[in-house]
Amino acid sequence: MTETLHQPVTAPATAAHPAYNPAPSISRLITDLVHEEFWLRYANVRGDAEHFDDTYLSDRRRAALLLRAVIADLVALATPADRRCAADAAAAANAVRRAGWQMTLPADAARAWLRDQYRAWEAGDERHLPNCPGGCGGSGVVIEPVIWQDDGVAVHAEPVDCLRGEEAEPHGPDCACRGAGRIFDPREREYRRCDEYEPAFGAEFAPGPATGRDPWSTGLPF
Repeated sequence: MTETLHQPVTAPATAAHPAYNPAPSISRLITDLVHEEFWLRYANVRGDAEHFDDTYLSDRRRAALLLRAVIADLVALATPADRRCAADAAAAANAVRRAGWQMTLPADAARAWLRDQYRAWEAGDERHLPNCPGGCGGSGVVIEPVIWQDDGVAVHAEPVDCLRGEEAEPHGPDCACRGAGRIFDPREREYRRCDEYEPAFGAEFAPGPATGRDPWSTGLPF
C-alpha cells in the first residue's frame, strides 16, 4: 500500500539576496568562537567571575552561541539535501534566542533571524575585544602598508580592517595578483595591495624576468 502525502507542491521562493553576502570564512568563525569562549571561561577559571561585568560575560556567551549557530547554518546551506543539518542549524539558532530569554521560532524563521543577528554582530562594535589578537585595541581597524616600491620597501600605509590575528584570505592563481596579494602598477612603478579578486586577464605585472631574490616577484615567465 502506497501512502501519498497530499500537500500542494510549491516551488521554493527565490531569495532576494544571498543568505550571507559575503559568505563568512568558517575557519575565521571558529577562531572568533574560540576567542569568545576563552574569555568567558577565563573569568570562571580565575575564580573571580563575580568581579567581571555581567554584560561583558553575557555578551561573550551570546557571541559564542551565535557563531556556533552560524557555522551550523553554513554547513546546512552547503548540504541542502541533509535535513539533519538544517535541524541542527535551527536548534543552534534557537539556542541563541533562549539565551536572550526569547521564544523559539520555527526552523526557517529561526535561521532567517540568525542571519540578521550575525549581520548586526558583524557590523557592531562587539566584534573586536579590547585585547583583540589583531592589535586593533577593539577598534576593528589597524594601520598596514598598502603600497610598496619595486624593491619591496613600504611607502604608504592606510587603515584596513583588522583580521583578529588571522592571515588574510589567500588569492588564488586565477586572481590578477596571481596569488601574491600585490599588483604592479606600471604607471607609478609601484606595487599596490590587491584587496579583492580581479580578472586575471586585466593584470599587469612588473617588467623583467622573475628572480628568486625578488621578494615581490610573481614568478611568472616573460
